[in-house]
Amino acid sequence: MNAIFKFQLKHGSNRWVLGLTGVILLLIGWFSGYKFNLTAGEGIYLNSPYTIGFMVALLSLSVIFLATLFALEILYKEWDAKFDIILFSYPISLKTYLIGKFSFFATKTLLCFFLLMLGFVIGQNLRTGSEIQSGFNLWSYMYPFLIFGVLNCFFVCSFLFMIAYTTRKKLLVVVGGLLLYVLYMVLLVFSNSPFMAGSMPQSIEVQQLSSIIDPFGVSAYFFESRHFSVSNKNQFVTPLLGFLALNRAVYVLLSLVFLWIAYRYYAFTKTVSKKELKRKKIKTPDKTNILQNTKTPTFNFNKASEVKAILSFAKVDLIYLFKSVTIVAVSILLVFFVGMEMYAEIDKGIRLPEYYASSGRLATSISQSFHFLGALILVYFVNDLYWRSSATNFYLIEQSTFFSKVKLKGHLVSVSTLIVFFTVLLVILALVFQVSYGYFHIDWLAYLGVFVFNTLPLMLLAAFIIIINSLLKHKYAALGISILVVIVLTTPLIKMVLPYPLLHVFSGFKGVYSDLNGYGVYLLAFTYRLCFGIGLLGLFWILRSYFKTRAWTTLKSGLVVVFIGLGIFSGSKFMKGYIPNDDETIVIEVASYEKNYRHYQNIAQPIITDVDTKIDLYPSENAYQIEGTYILENLADEPIEKILFNFHSDLKIDEAILSVHDEKISMDEFVSEIELNKPLMPGEIATLEFNLSYKWFAVNGHQSFNAIVDNGSFMRISNYYPTLGYQSDKEL
Repeated sequence: MNAIFKFQLKHGSNRWVLGLTGVILLLIGWFSGYKFNLTAGEGIYLNSPYTIGFMVALLSLSVIFLATLFALEILYKEWDAKFDIILFSYPISLKTYLIGKFSFFATKTLLCFFLLMLGFVIGQNLRTGSEIQSGFNLWSYMYPFLIFGVLNCFFVCSFLFMIAYTTRKKLLVVVGGLLLYVLYMVLLVFSNSPFMAGSMPQSIEVQQLSSIIDPFGVSAYFFESRHFSVSNKNQFVTPLLGFLALNRAVYVLLSLVFLWIAYRYYAFTKTVSKKELKRKKIKTPDKTNILQNTKTPTFNFNKASEVKAILSFAKVDLIYLFKSVTIVAVSILLVFFVGMEMYAEIDKGIRLPEYYASSGRLATSISQSFHFLGALILVYFVNDLYWRSSATNFYLIEQSTFFSKVKLKGHLVSVSTLIVFFTVLLVILALVFQVSYGYFHIDWLAYLGVFVFNTLPLMLLAAFIIIINSLLKHKYAALGISILVVIVLTTPLIKMVLPYPLLHVFSGFKGVYSDLNGYGVYLLAFTYRLCFGIGLLGLFWILRSYFKTRAWTTLKSGLVVVFIGLGIFSGSKFMKGYIPNDDETIVIEVASYEKNYRHYQNIAQPIITDVDTKIDLYPSENAYQIEGTYILENLADEPIEKILFNFHSDLKIDEAILSVHDEKISMDEFVSEIELNKPLMPGEIATLEFNLSYKWFAVNGHQSFNAIVDNGSFMRISNYYPTLGYQSDKEL
């Protein structure tokens, strides 16, 4: 066995971290197999050999990210430890060294993908239902693992291996891995690969070209199985013949070429830039100066010094962040992911016409795709920044300084700056889209919403995650809890955990931007909720500080009063007009209506023969009022003793009076059953006079068919007028 591989196998990784990684990969694979419903066509089972094949091909894209992470850990270990200076003074050849390093690198990557694949197999075989066929065929999983998992792992690892050992630059390895994924997805889009949703039919020549240039073999897999029947896809694997075999052979040979380049052009020494080669001339004094007067430094621990300390901590964080390869990698991923969402939002495909690249459309695209991804990015960076001192054992010196207590504030400033950087980056990307599509009208109010709906909630989330890290004693425990907080508090799951909307301070805005009305009242309402979040997080921050130091000052008392006042004021503004949306209560009411009034289907009711209404609109208040009069006539052949009136529950009944036989009957319920003292005989007339009002609030949202807004209102008023008799549309 290769000595380098044997040594790496024994000492190459932290077993605890490797075990945790394995468990996470198993869980991800299990979730993919148990939940994913990527159907390959009608009548084809989810666990058919054909479906398993392209599912494994899809999962094999994860090798890019696994290999990129492991490359930074494994391939640069000697250089990071400065051991490369004496490495080849030992009796070891370059060929032996490279074989050992690549073998361990590829083996570790493949092992992690195998765990992901194992979880997928377990998850898929735990599923039941009509879309799952009975039985288990091991070859259906082993075959795609070999032709996709093993070969794609070999290709990606050799590509990154070549970059690492010919350039010795970590940044290029990260960028290379990300560009490999980005360029592959762009290749699939522009080659109209059948692997992409919504692709148009291709000619045979284009399909063949796509089959050859696809480095992961997916297009070739589809091409070779294009004539398979449903029965064949459910029973047999796609054979390694034709273009599929050609594709796999081409990229195996290309991988070998990458390895040869790594050996041939191995960089024994790190490339030094011209800037680094410039020597600074040290001027030596002609004669020694003797110090005659010395000054004793004075210490000034006032608020100005505290602010300088906060900015100093933030500066150190930002230097560390923006000199790391992680920022570059995250920026590339973020731009690519959000850029694809913008492109998809503009180009709706062959079914819908291309939309304008307007500021509102691109801004809402950012809001819908950036918030959750930004929250996950925050978890990593906050955890990394907070525990960096502990990892290097520098915290012992750091905590001995007077202003070490303001370090968390420095972290908050630096992370907030990072969030602003990512937001500005995405806004610039949106402007590039606008210019490239020839849409030069820029609506800055739309992009302001990106900062309000994404940047500010993420800043609040950053403050909360910093508090979590400061309260826990273990880095990975803090990381796990932070991820759990993000999943629960920034996704729709929060509605199940915290149904009260005022507490959704970390959530983004998924609404739309109208060229007529902008964000409407939602911008102001969202701002009120942000102010409530500032008050809430401010109280948490002060309480954390008190429990850490057990010191209470007048300033903290004043801040508590300010935060409580801000929370009460903004919270009451946001919750004004709130109506709880209880699904169980609605179901009970609907069931009760059907049970109590269904018999009115067989009871004659008056007919509305004339309507006179007056509608007053108040767009600036999101409200309108209806004054109306119904003329009701009994057109049946029998007298009517009971009348059932239905008023829409979204409207407020200011007044509703039924006039019949010189009698006035008032109603104030949404469903009113009126029993007449004297029956309404055939041909007789009654009058219903009603005053209804409607006003919607941002906390409840609005309905598209009842949108009374400041500009561009649309209301289907007839849907909200009173009705008579049993209404079948109110049934369950």
